[in-house]
Amino acid sequence: MKRASLPAALLAFLLLDWLALDDITTGNQPSFFWEYSMIIASIVVFGVIGFFYFKTSGNLHN
Repeated sequence: MKRASLPAALLAFLLLDWLALDDITTGNQPSFFWEYSMIIASIVVFGVIGFFYFKTSGNLHN
């Protein structure tokens, strides 16, 4: 179950990013604070995951 939780969380972030980008490009709300916050949070999460992945694998240049 532990191995399935990370891919499920990543898919959830990708889905929420897609929905946030859809709201930003087609919506007409006066403020898109939560949509931009979701995208920034995803960038941080994917950056941390990528950093630890390349740090542990050591295959950054191969």
